[in-house]
This record gives sequence, C-alpha cells and structure tokens, in this order.
Amino acid sequence: MVDATQIFAEIDLDDDGYISVAELKEYLDRTRPVSNAVSSRYFGLLDKNKDDQISFEEFEESYLAGR
Repeated sequence: MVDATQIFAEIDLDDDGYISVAELKEYLDRTRPVSNAVSSRYFGLLDKNKDDQISFEEFEESYLAGR
C-alpha cells in the first residue's frame, strides 16, 4: 500500500520538501490530464497556510482525511 510519504516524494520532483504548483500540475497530468485552473484550485485546497507551497504536513493532513 502506498502511503503519504511515498506519494509526496513522487510529486516533490526537486526534493526541496515542498510541492509547488508546477510539481502538482505535472503529477496530476501523469495520472489524468487536468487544466491549469483545476490544478490551481486543487493546490489552493491543499495549501492551508497560503504560502504558495504545500508542506508534507499539509499534504499528509489531506491524504489522511481522504482515507
């Protein structure tokens, strides 16, 4: 079973510990192509503190909520 750590690492292409809008868009496009508007909206939902990056904690909270 894939966990939040594995998925986060797969999305965080530059391995800086955060997911950018571009990284999320690229990941989503690999699983199912989405528009920029859809990826930006999804990013906004995950970026709880609105600092224009998704931390592992923000990602994990969303991942666990969806389980």
